[in-house]
Amino acid sequence: MTLCPLSTLLLEGRSDRHPVAMRGADVIDFGRFRADVARAAYAVAGCRRAALFCRDSYNFAVGLFGLLQAGAAVVLPPNGQPGTLNALSGRFDRLVDDDLLERLPGQAIDLAPLATDEPSLHFFTSGSSGGAKCVTKTLGMMERELSVLDSLWPGEVGAVLATVSHQHLYGLTFKIFRPLATGCPFTTEIHELWETLLAALPPGATVISSPAHLGRLGGIAPLTKGLWTRRILSAGAPLSAAAAAQAASILGCLPTEIFGSTETGVVATRHQLRGEEPWSLLPGVEMKTDGDGRLSVRAPHIGAGWLLTADRVAAVSKGFRFLGRVDQVVKVEGKRIDLRDVEQALLRSPLVEAVAVAVLPGDPPRLAAAVVPSREGAALLARLGAFRFGRLLRQGLAAFLEPAGRPRLWRFVTVLPVAAMGKRRNADILALFGAGI
Repeated sequence: MTLCPLSTLLLEGRSDRHPVAMRGADVIDFGRFRADVARAAYAVAGCRRAALFCRDSYNFAVGLFGLLQAGAAVVLPPNGQPGTLNALSGRFDRLVDDDLLERLPGQAIDLAPLATDEPSLHFFTSGSSGGAKCVTKTLGMMERELSVLDSLWPGEVGAVLATVSHQHLYGLTFKIFRPLATGCPFTTEIHELWETLLAALPPGATVISSPAHLGRLGGIAPLTKGLWTRRILSAGAPLSAAAAAQAASILGCLPTEIFGSTETGVVATRHQLRGEEPWSLLPGVEMKTDGDGRLSVRAPHIGAGWLLTADRVAAVSKGFRFLGRVDQVVKVEGKRIDLRDVEQALLRSPLVEAVAVAVLPGDPPRLAAAVVPSREGAALLARLGAFRFGRLLRQGLAAFLEPAGRPRLWRFVTVLPVAAMGKRRNADILALFGAGI
């Protein structure tokens, strides 16, 4: 199906009867979408900056295009919690939400082409330290990114379902913008549970997910071949090879992993067949590294010039291997310690299922590990207690790490804390130890 520019989508994109979204058994067509956007634009006329937060994906799409039609800048908070909205209150004039968009007026405006070079989309994302950061995008940047993605996966059809929110760039790109541009319908619901997603899954669908969700597929029966997914997308953090293989066995295809950030958009993809495959750059994306292996990228959909990331990589033909974040190399007891090396050493133990290592601030700083024990580890933890179990894990690291690289403080949990889409934040790990940043 022909890729339609977002800026002219409502004027020449699709016929009135073309499906846009599915709300349960009801299909919402383009004729209604156009009319709802025109009414939403009338409802927000005169607003300069609006925060848009919706739980319903169709309402979100209507609100987003309505605000853009009205010439308003769109602030996209990561969630609708009162504290989050209060923290951003100085950034917007009014809140546009499901309640407003489900009670639209009868009046409407005449639709017009949307500006592609205005800084219209404002994302607020929390980095590894937990602090809020504003990242601004233009509609033109999004159109260029969609064009690259379409060259990578041309002609894909089928419904789009998601376990991740459209409030984040990843969800917005793949749950809202790409389906609208390619003519594929999306479901209005964000599925937090696999059971509800699979109950609504039509054949040949695309599933937009994350490592946090794909890691919870265990125990679900494999789909029959007639319901196999066309594509599974995963972003937010590297997916484990075991989770990738499990997703393929249950959902019918190997996940396509997305590498990028709110600042960069999509820059690379990969499929894990054996585990730890390198990432392949998208067409038009250039990369370079500094002396520490820190990645910089450049592409038309990113903006002008090179963008320095916080990722360390090793260049390979047509791509790179991910080595970890810059903030994962720390100094403890005068030694440079790569936290990823510590985590990998702990994961060699059959007693450990998952782990996150952090440095607790102080004088001197101390290395700490949050561990999800394996079934065998949980049984031993119950028998030995936390102190002796932690000491046992520390002793097991002696063959791999010098003393400075062996954690001294331990927390044993059933699941590691993660933010949206499985992104791990240092602040959340530190909070397990009662430490601030």
